[in-house]
Amino acid sequence: MKKLFMMVALSAVTLGINHSATAQVEQGSIIIDPYYGFPNFGKKIADTFVSDSTSDVKVTGIGPCGLRGEYLISDNFGVGFDFIYNSVGAKADYTEIDGAGVSHNYTDDVNMQRFRVQARMNYHFVQTDAVDAYVGFGAGTNIRRYTYDSTNPDFTEPDATTGALIPVSIRIALGTRFYFTDNIGLNAELGLGGPVLSGGISIKF
Repeated sequence: MKKLFMMVALSAVTLGINHSATAQVEQGSIIIDPYYGFPNFGKKIADTFVSDSTSDVKVTGIGPCGLRGEYLISDNFGVGFDFIYNSVGAKADYTEIDGAGVSHNYTDDVNMQRFRVQARMNYHFVQTDAVDAYVGFGAGTNIRRYTYDSTNPDFTEPDATTGALIPVSIRIALGTRFYFTDNIGLNAELGLGGPVLSGGISIKF
């Protein structure tokens, strides 16, 4: 991971040194980055357990995905937010035989949603008319919400749980935006404490 961070940073710095055009972003710029990332570790773990079982279980998941916003308070330093969402769920179909010997088909469904809202700071170390590269740090909330459902009338539903073992989240990231117009571009970010790799659209105001 450290080698990958260094390779991306070195490539961005080299590109910036060799490019003499006017910077694309500067003090006062507002940037919005909707993105989708991977991997979804919860879904990966659930898939591993399911593949080793004989149960009829379907695993689903969304994300990690989110929205970043940034305001440059100087040409090289920006502040903003990062909203990160992901979910994982499992639905199991099974059969039970009652005391009269009658078979009944049931479905159990469990879902987990994770929400992280972080305050974000970015230092921009490469700025050209096409490339904006930065290192970022974020910290904020870490909330998990669990829901359960079943068609089995004898199912005892646990209390819906909201919370996490560690209620705070931290992210360290290295990112780049590639602009192909004055206001529209693509973003890519590599980080820890959220999606390992994410990409999306960048909109600059």
